Amino acid sequence: MTAAGVAVSRIETADDYFRVIARLNPRWRVIECRDGIQWILQRRGSPERARRDDWRGRSYCRTREALIRCTREYCGTTAAAVLAGLPKAC
Repeated sequence: MTAAGVAVSRIETADDYFRVIARLNPRWRVIECRDGIQWILQRRGSPERARRDDWRGRSYCRTREALIRCTREYCGTTAAAVLAGLPKAC
């Protein structure tokens, strides 16, 4: 729970995961993993699974440069620019 009393999830695939770093657009977001050692670029849903409404990891990055490179590749340059203010490493 947060100070406001709103429940947040510790499950990385949940909409209300407590370590969302940035929502890049409706289909992509970046989270910090639950251990705090990497950022995860996630995509909503998976074409291979029946449950298409949760978040699935696409790239797992320890450095800002790697995360920006992966984000640019999958989400475009505008989305990648949002991440420029992150520290050099998770």
